[in-house]
Amino acid sequence: MVNYLVYMANGLIVIGFIGYFLLIVFSNKKISKSDGFNVTKDILNEYDSINIIENKSLFTIYNIKRKVIKIASKCYYGNGISDVAIPLMEAGISIVDNKKNKFIVFFSKIISNLKYLYIFPICAVLFNIFSSSVSDAKIGLLIVSICIFISYVLINIKSEGIFLISNKINKIIDKDDGVSIINFLNRIILFDKLIFIGELVMVIRFVSIILF
Repeated sequence: MVNYLVYMANGLIVIGFIGYFLLIVFSNKKISKSDGFNVTKDILNEYDSINIIENKSLFTIYNIKRKVIKIASKCYYGNGISDVAIPLMEAGISIVDNKKNKFIVFFSKIISNLKYLYIFPICAVLFNIFSSSVSDAKIGLLIVSICIFISYVLINIKSEGIFLISNKINKIIDKDDGVSIINFLNRIILFDKLIFIGELVMVIRFVSIILF
């Protein structure tokens, strides 16, 4: 039973990360005449303090220290679903930050963007594979508890950001395109929840090792 929980927990987390990748790869349908930069700029037209620049790397991030959205070149100039939706997710986070979210304020003292927090579930998976003793389980329980808290916070920040974006997006692009974008963003939350559930299964496994 305990061994089964190893595969179940790790599988859910891995599926979550693979889901991200597949969602981005296959969501390339052209949905708007505007590119990722312009849609993001229009969404943030009320927030002059949030800057948008092109990022030459593969990743689109919101720098929570500098209050800058760095949009990867593909998304900056692209107008596919993922090209527009990914910057809008970061825009949503930036709006939540603009409202002085206490967790973003806390994380900004440690890291420059929230994507770094996805290292935690990866570390949890690795620890889960190699842990088997009671002492390992006690350490694992502490690590996974931190991961669960972080995942919960990320889901809430992203969900709030999506809600704020959804209230404005139909004023920026066509209604059908807006629906496609919001569906994309909600699928990201779904994969975050899979990671969260995987971490909860790890807790069950570590508690079982300690008790039995």
